[in-house]
This record gives sequence, C-alpha cells and structure tokens, in this order.
Amino acid sequence: MAGAKEIMGSLMVEKSSLLPSSFILQHNLQHNKLCFSPSLIPQQQKRKLNSRKVLRTPMAAISENLVRAVQEKPVQFKVRAVVIVKKKNKEDLKETIVNHFDALTEIIGRNVVLELLSTEIDPKTKAPKKSNQAVLRDWSKKSKIKAERVTYTVDFIVDSNFGIPGAITVTNKHQKEFFLESITIEGFACGAVHFTCNSWVQSQKDHPEKRIFFSNMLM
Repeated sequence: MAGAKEIMGSLMVEKSSLLPSSFILQHNLQHNKLCFSPSLIPQQQKRKLNSRKVLRTPMAAISENLVRAVQEKPVQFKVRAVVIVKKKNKEDLKETIVNHFDALTEIIGRNVVLELLSTEIDPKTKAPKKSNQAVLRDWSKKSKIKAERVTYTVDFIVDSNFGIPGAITVTNKHQKEFFLESITIEGFACGAVHFTCNSWVQSQKDHPEKRIFFSNMLM
C-alpha cells in the first residue's frame, strides 16, 4: 500500500513537471487575481488604496486670469511738480498785510491745492483719471523772499496705469490772487511734462471753480 502511494505521488510530480509553462503562469495569475479581488480586500485597506489614488492625482493649475490679475496690479509711485510763481515788483501796504496774513493762516487750510488729470479715461467713472490732491510746500516760508520768481514744489501719488498727465487743476485758497507762470511735472516715464500757465489765479472766495491748465503736449 505504501509503495502504491509513493508510485502515485511520483507520477503526479512527473505529470506536473510535464505541464506547459503557459498553463502554470495562467494558473498563478488567476490565483493572484482571486487573492487581490476587491471583495476580498478589507475595508481599511480599501481606504488606504483610495487615499493613495487621491494623492497621485495632479493638483489643479492656477487660473491664468488670476495670475494675470496679480501681475497687472498697479503699483503707486511719486511724481513731483515744480511750480514757478511770479511776484509783483512792488506791493502796497494792503497787499503786504494780506500776504503776511495768508502765510500765518496756511496751517488752517489756506493754501494752494493742485490735482493731476490723465489723458486716459477711468473705466469706472468714465472721466479722466485723477491723482491725489496735493498742497504747495513752504508757501509761508517763502512769502518774504525778495525775488521776481519763487519756486515751489508739490508731490503727487499716482498709479502705474495713470498714463500721461494732460491737465492740472489749481485751487487758490488764499485771500489774494497770485501769478502762476509755469508748472513742470517730473517722474513719469515719458519725461518732464510742462504746463505753460502765465495767468493770474484768483482766490477761491472770488472764483470757486478750479482753474485748469493743459500740458504743452496737447497744444
């Protein structure tokens, strides 16, 4: 009996060794498929596999419009206006007193206010783009200068998309008129922008409207 079992066993071994390799490979693949069948994978292992799939998924690209909006965001920079005021050769006593009074009251808002207007239109307001309003410096300090012309400066803050200044408004909040000879704006990429004024600027109490002057580029 034992001898018969040994013979049968040897025959089975010899028979298996005679099986084609393709048959053995197919058998192993089917076995592995059954072992990794989704129905046989525990729920916890399924979650791990799913999480791995999610991690392999590429992240969504940032919108080109968002990148363009960040790149085109305007930045602010400062430009300077050089203002030349022509003084009278002789002033009477009344004019001297008024000038002295204007110099003392500059701290309460009696000054000269300027504002730049661009040649480009603001898409929101449909009007020319505007700078901030700025005040002439050192009006009171220079009121006693004995010269035919006095130079003042004023700084503006504008955006990088402001464009080219085509006009400038002037508001005289002093008690007395003054003769404005010229204004030159420095700091734009296009170079210096000149405003030839040669005009008296009346006090706001006499003429409430702002005086407006156009640059030489538009003439």
